[in-house]
Amino acid sequence: FKFNDWEMRGVPVRVEIGPRDVEKGSVALARRDKPGQAGKSFVQQAGLAATVSGLLVEIQDALLQRATEFRDANIHEPKDYEDLKRIVTDGWAFAYWCESTECETKVKEDTKATTRNIPMHQPDGEGTCIVCGKPSKRKVYFARAY
Repeated sequence: FKFNDWEMRGVPVRVEIGPRDVEKGSVALARRDKPGQAGKSFVQQAGLAATVSGLLVEIQDALLQRATEFRDANIHEPKDYEDLKRIVTDGWAFAYWCESTECETKVKEDTKATTRNIPMHQPDGEGTCIVCGKPSKRKVYFARAY
């Protein structure tokens, strides 16, 4: 239970030192992002600081990669409004929007999704609003709040 307390606080690496580890001059490291034996390793106490420092960078890179892959796998470009309604049930829709409150309200009433983000970098050219079909200059992300 003591381990769980620190994992719930978000500590990325657990350092375990037992009596036998002290005799051997080693330390057990357990990564929070890799549960079980896959995330456990044994290192010498002498290089512990450098090892943990490198491990933290490795964990950060792995978490960023996992989040990026998740994001990219869940963003879809709907073909029409019906497609948008289907997509936002469990993902994010990236579509043109005319920026009218009426269209956003319709999306919210039909799907419980709202506009989440208007990216700074927009595709070249114009499109048509996914809801009403009016000309639109910008694409936005539609998603539900969790």
